Amino acid sequence: MSEPASTPIATDGPGVVLMNWSEGYAGLVDELRRTMAGAGIARITCVGEGLDRPEPDEAPDDGIELRRVDMDAGLGLEDLVAALVELRVVDAHAVIVLPRSEASDPDSLSRLTCTAIRRACGSRTGPNVLVEVEDPEAAFEFVGLGVATVFYSGHLRAALLGQASVDLGVFQFIIGLLRGRHRMRTIAVPPALRDSTFAEAAMELELDERGRPMTVIGVARPAEEGGRVITNPGPQTPLRDVAGLVVLISGEQEPDAR
Repeated sequence: MSEPASTPIATDGPGVVLMNWSEGYAGLVDELRRTMAGAGIARITCVGEGLDRPEPDEAPDDGIELRRVDMDAGLGLEDLVAALVELRVVDAHAVIVLPRSEASDPDSLSRLTCTAIRRACGSRTGPNVLVEVEDPEAAFEFVGLGVATVFYSGHLRAALLGQASVDLGVFQFIIGLLRGRHRMRTIAVPPALRDSTFAEAAMELELDERGRPMTVIGVARPAEEGGRVITNPGPQTPLRDVAGLVVLISGEQEPDAR
């Protein structure tokens, strides 16, 4: 199996980045090398905790450079953003966010990582982001964070080839309606966010007026534009021209008015 060398951050971009990488994902590097062969991507950067071992004696001669960047798994959001800025994640070709195997709620930590990636990219579009999720019902948590694809364990190759793409907003909206665990509402854009973007609203608004978990999944266009609802419109969508935000609310149903 290919093991990345411990090397400094590249000055010309990190290529494909594997977040939360560990030795247990060594086979993933081999799979990536086969997938990337001939695609013009020359670097894989593995980011994880304790990646400080010396360079291996032998590496495959396929023109793809392997790098490893040691990063503390316990970093808070702001420190993680700073580390990703230093990594130049905005210049990456793609980022694959892997679940932390030792975590009790790996999907929540993956969402934190995606939030940090989005903030580290600032006003730039940034790379395609793929996330391996443990719980299918957690997929909607990544809406608004620039995540293009979610996939489940063992399906990375299909995801890389575009065969496992999921429209997050639509997928989780249907699941929520069928199971009755989530309800959709349209809310007004808070005045403080009127000049912000969809990504900023998704990161800022997490609870409704009753303190229940709330996830921003889309926008409602003004009536003169047809009043359409657009799910997952893109992280840089401005809020100044929308009629409202479409949200999913989890928790106990409000009692009927009498």
